[in-house]
Amino acid sequence: MPQTFECPNCHAPLTYDTASAAATVRCEYCGSTVIVPDSLRGSGRMKTGMDQAYVLAEAARLVQNGRKIEAIKQVREAFGMSLKDAKDVVDAIERHETVHLGDMSMGSVQIDSVTYPAAAAPAQKGRGCGVGIALLVLVILIAVGAASFLIISRAEVGVMTVEPVRLAELVEEALGGTAVPIDIPDIEIPPVPTISIEIVIPTIEALEVEASDYAELAQEFGGEEGIGPGFFNDTRRLAVDNSGNIYTGDYSGGRIQIFDANGNFLSQMNVGDELYMVSMTVDRDGIVYVGDAFQILRFDGATGAALDPLPYELLVRSMVTAPDGSVVIKGRERLLRLDAQGNVTLDLPDAFAEIPDFATTQEDVAVDGAGNIYVLGSETIYKLDANGRFVTRIGSKGDADDQFMTSPTSIAVDGQGRIYADDFFGIKVFDANGRYLDTIPFQGVAFDMLVTTQNQLLVMDRNGNRVVTYDLNQ
Repeated sequence: MPQTFECPNCHAPLTYDTASAAATVRCEYCGSTVIVPDSLRGSGRMKTGMDQAYVLAEAARLVQNGRKIEAIKQVREAFGMSLKDAKDVVDAIERHETVHLGDMSMGSVQIDSVTYPAAAAPAQKGRGCGVGIALLVLVILIAVGAASFLIISRAEVGVMTVEPVRLAELVEEALGGTAVPIDIPDIEIPPVPTISIEIVIPTIEALEVEASDYAELAQEFGGEEGIGPGFFNDTRRLAVDNSGNIYTGDYSGGRIQIFDANGNFLSQMNVGDELYMVSMTVDRDGIVYVGDAFQILRFDGATGAALDPLPYELLVRSMVTAPDGSVVIKGRERLLRLDAQGNVTLDLPDAFAEIPDFATTQEDVAVDGAGNIYVLGSETIYKLDANGRFVTRIGSKGDADDQFMTSPTSIAVDGQGRIYADDFFGIKVFDANGRYLDTIPFQGVAFDMLVTTQNQLLVMDRNGNRVVTYDLNQ
């Protein structure tokens, strides 16, 4: 029967069918891969939580060293999951996504470690009351001095030791309550050497990327995390209105900030404290569309006043305002287009069923001047015509110039039909036919991108808490 538990990342409700053999679920709200708790799966894992955290760290190291098959094998054995589930977890690690394990999570950057030395036991001399008791006390002293309890919580490694003042109580408990002296005749116990534990995952050094011939950095604003005007707080969504004003949307809390084209703060609005903003766009009339899972909310961009939501049921994943003023909405399976007057001009309930081997993890959408629709896939881009028919795919998985090392998270198309999609070391540029042109250097996580009518590329760097603007060359 279906059971519900909370996503450790965004706290959204996740539903798991206990009759299913799957060991992982994917959060529909934040896209995280979550390993189902033992209490719901009904079967114990082969390793403890501490060991499992180490396994995930080791899996990340193996993936970085190109030993993905070994990583899948280790995850499968450690968690007692199927080959498919283990592959899903390792794929998430490879895409630099966060993999959640109960209350612990293995992030996508690296695992730092801290070490604490175990306290050295002081040398002891004295007299006792028998060889047997002396040996027993000696064993306890050595055990207390050398043993430690390891606790791994997120990216920290800690060591706890038993205080020496507890020795008498421990000995008394071991002998069933009989009080005994703890002095040992003619025996010296040397200090116990320092114990340290460290988990190290090598980082990937950034490739040298020269300046792009297709874009020049124009400006950036923000750069600091916070909730005040001009500060960003898990800000993932980006839009622009007909006047060139820039809108940014926080993932949770409902805050939308409005800046002028130069990045000066103008105002802000709140569209709902409880929603998770999975998508946002602004149409040519200044109407703000906000995608919150199963609903599409609308607001007046000038006043922040709530308008009637759109009466369409779909699992919203992405939205974009096309050059002709229409709004294209991508659901998990459905593709919907509204013209500038709000009339439905395209509605495909199963839009991607005919695309060979269609797979996507980061679901963004873009539209070019001819109405062609571009949908992000797993390490690829799917191109559809204006009627939603599949045309071709652009890019594939790999480390060549025209390939993607990770699944892109955002996509945009300029006035010449050039396609922009982010990758691990920058933003890749393709021409209208899918031919690779260049890579724009970019240090950050491009959660959202768009091209303005002034031929500028805007990028929302969620991790850097900033908006970056590039002037695109003709």
